[in-house]
Amino acid sequence: MPPPITASQLGEYGIEATESHVPHIAREILSLNLYWALAAIDAHIPSKYRALIREDLFESIQTHWWPSGQLGARTWIEYQPELAQRREHYARLVDREGINPMGICAETAGLMEDLGLIESGNREKLLVLLIDYAPAAEYGRLLENLG
Repeated sequence: MPPPITASQLGEYGIEATESHVPHIAREILSLNLYWALAAIDAHIPSKYRALIREDLFESIQTHWWPSGQLGARTWIEYQPELAQRREHYARLVDREGINPMGICAETAGLMEDLGLIESGNREKLLVLLIDYAPAAEYGRLLENLG
């Protein structure tokens, strides 16, 4: 799991974002990464170990990332409905509509544009960042190797 994105990392991709938008962008990227990581856990880890691995992953994020403030002022508990909503949305796109990992990254970039977190001219730049920062191709290959 890559750590939360920073304003300077966004700048490296030519993406301009206000300081107030950076934590929200970081949460959206975290939600995307957690979707892929949790899908991979569900797909590849025996069911008796899944809860423990999820718990360790969530505890690590709460302990190491949340206190930094890089993910905004909201608490981990307050973030849970947002995470659940994103996971359901991405799962629906993958399971029902057959959208591939790159399509999910495009959906995430579009969502951030719709929320006003990035300017429309930055959508393609954000898509490149998401492909680099949320290793969708690697997660996608893991999930394709299920059967």
